[in-house]
Amino acid sequence: MSRLSTKTHPLLTESVIDNLFSKQIFTVTNYIDTDVKRLVNITNLTYKNVLTIRKHIINKNAAVVKNGLSAFEEWLDKNALLQTGIQNIDSILNGGLSTGHVYELCGLPASGKTQFCLTVTMNIAQKLKQHVYYLDCKGDFNATRIKSMLDARKVTNNDTIEIMSKILVKRINTLYELVNSLYQIKTETNNGLNVKLIVVDSLPALAYQFEEFSKCNSALNHLVNVMKFLTSEYYVCFVVTNILTTWYEGNIGEEKLLSEKIGSGKYWQSVPNTRLKFVSGEVDGKYEISIVKSNEIITGTKCYVRIGDVGMM
Repeated sequence: MSRLSTKTHPLLTESVIDNLFSKQIFTVTNYIDTDVKRLVNITNLTYKNVLTIRKHIINKNAAVVKNGLSAFEEWLDKNALLQTGIQNIDSILNGGLSTGHVYELCGLPASGKTQFCLTVTMNIAQKLKQHVYYLDCKGDFNATRIKSMLDARKVTNNDTIEIMSKILVKRINTLYELVNSLYQIKTETNNGLNVKLIVVDSLPALAYQFEEFSKCNSALNHLVNVMKFLTSEYYVCFVVTNILTTWYEGNIGEEKLLSEKIGSGKYWQSVPNTRLKFVSGEVDGKYEISIVKSNEIITGTKCYVRIGDVGMM
């Protein structure tokens, strides 16, 4: 789903784009779905010009027919496994994070989700020499922590500079900023930037800003469409952190666990290909990671990790 811009068609000037955006018409799909007469009123273009733009968009974005063999060969050529560098987690994930997939990390606060994100980000930048986008939604990204992990691994200063330059960080304040950032990443990828991992930490920090879930679901739908485009067209892997809430019933001191719920609403629950549950070990210091949802891996598989100076291990 391409975003409208002055590059979409010569008749779409900056003023026309601004008028369309002011009426919540952001993408080519929004443009095509909007009544032609309404577009004439919004853009101040002639009826003929509006139809010309419409025809151009349809021709440019129409689906390309592929046979099954060419699609499979393309998948073999572009699909890859990104090793997290955390041996036990790579083991339960059958080798690592698969490109073209969306992974969700859910758990209570302080269960190791952000530490996992920081460790994986560093490992992929260090070992695979790949750029990683870290979209920080709650201000938890810590460059000092990355530096200390590299120091603990006795990485030289020159290598540290190279590794940290491959970690691209954006501070995100709203769900709409997140969508816009993904569009920018799409443009940068088109221009040659090699990005295979995008970390979103954390989704609930943005989703819970909405007072009405209908508006939240609308924004999430837009977000998911862009994510699916990036995963299918560029074989990008997403790692998204989410909150896990526990619900109890009973009198004080006699509560019984009723259920656990995934954050960000029901709409989001079906989006990830694989969901990992993180549980912190209050006694032995170990963290339990288990697979609670997956299209490819047996659910219930679990492993244990620790967090140290070198990161999660």
